[in-house]
Amino acid sequence: MIKRKEKKDREDKNAAERHKGGLPGIILAAFTAAAVTYIVLLNVEKNALSAYEKEDCWILAETLEKGTEITADNVETLFSLTQADTGHIPRQAVTDPRALVGTQAAITIPGGSMVTQPMFTLNGSFRAALEHPVIAGCRAEDLYQLVSGTLRSGDRIHIYTVDEELGETYLVWDDVMVYQTFDSAGNLIPPQDTLSAAARINVLLEEGTAELFYSELYRGSLRVVKLWE
Repeated sequence: MIKRKEKKDREDKNAAERHKGGLPGIILAAFTAAAVTYIVLLNVEKNALSAYEKEDCWILAETLEKGTEITADNVETLFSLTQADTGHIPRQAVTDPRALVGTQAAITIPGGSMVTQPMFTLNGSFRAALEHPVIAGCRAEDLYQLVSGTLRSGDRIHIYTVDEELGETYLVWDDVMVYQTFDSAGNLIPPQDTLSAAARINVLLEEGTAELFYSELYRGSLRVVKLWE
């Protein structure tokens, strides 16, 4: 009888030790499960909140037929400011319709459409002098004497190149049109903005002269003057 009791006591002791040894694993598993649950709930909450984040965006107030020109007279009435989910606003969405002055609708755009840059192209009258126009871009600081950075889309400029060895300056491109200007943050500067300094500019050139433009730009020999309006 005593031996049977001793045997039972040993079994109970072994069971208690096994239970005690398993406690750390159980606690760790419970902690891990709680952490995973917290992360899942946090992500669910984050996704739910992001669905309600809104930003301003511009839409067309009416259907715009292909070829319709955007002018200073109609730009205020063609576009309406609204709000949309942040995730639904395209990367190329127009942030200021005034920057579209001088362009025309590249396609027929239904009313209510969110306005993006590719929907518009440069006004045909601005491209008339070029058979195969291309857009060339550069940093404003690479064009010396850039009239204090006040260039805007629609401005006309002469571009000269300087031969420092001979001390001669040559007019290479005359009556070049500035297509777009951007500030240091990469935002398009509308023509009406007379304060922001242009950090980068895009110009329209004939396709065959783009290579010369960039080679002279690399040499640092280009100078710009703005035509008097």
